[in-house]
Amino acid sequence: MDMKRPLLFAHRGFSGEYPENSPLAFQMAVEKTCADGIESDVHISKDGKLVIFHDASVERTSNGTGFIKDMTYDELLALDIGAWKSPAFAGQHIWTLGQLLDFCKETRLLLNLELKNYEVFYSGLEQRVIDEVRARNMQDRVFVSSFNHISMQRFKELCPDIETGLLYDKPLLDMEHYIRRSSADNMHPRYMLLQYQPELVDLFHSRGMKVNTWTVNDAENMADMMRRGVDCIISNHPDLLCRVADEVCG
Repeated sequence: MDMKRPLLFAHRGFSGEYPENSPLAFQMAVEKTCADGIESDVHISKDGKLVIFHDASVERTSNGTGFIKDMTYDELLALDIGAWKSPAFAGQHIWTLGQLLDFCKETRLLLNLELKNYEVFYSGLEQRVIDEVRARNMQDRVFVSSFNHISMQRFKELCPDIETGLLYDKPLLDMEHYIRRSSADNMHPRYMLLQYQPELVDLFHSRGMKVNTWTVNDAENMADMMRRGVDCIISNHPDLLCRVADEVCG
């Protein structure tokens, strides 16, 4: 019997080969893989624009310095977010959330959007994201997640019709009690936590929650997650992920 095929997501786009969260990485996830969707991250610039970037500061993946919260959108747009990966990728520039949503709508990709509000707490981020998604009528194409579980509770109160997920990367005590207090739709554990506590997949599923796991970059662990029955796997290597899914799930 064929196993259930999980949703396959490109982490920050096709970030294994291309500069993470760049337009090129998003485009290549479409052109070179069979990924069902993209996982990405959102912050707010100094002048209130929702921008797609992973870190709270720009040093690691651009030619600039400083925190996104202290930079205007024009300053962020001037940054090169490709050359750090390779000179071949120079000239890549930051996208707004609106641009990424439009891209996903056009390419029919799903979007898992992480709200990056735990190193910097962005006031009103939840409502701002909701407004952008609703403006495009994409509530059924987008699900959100965060390590800030208070933010996810707030998001669900503001917008019952977009799915929320709780990101976590360390084992939590008494998970059954913890999720009872949450309104989240889904759980987003780091993959090895499901190997440490295999019973969690059944626990989450028994509560009607999807299990969306990250960041699975080797074939052995990809196959293991599929056999455990997770609902979504997020990887820097969506090309490999698609091949493994074809082998394991048929």
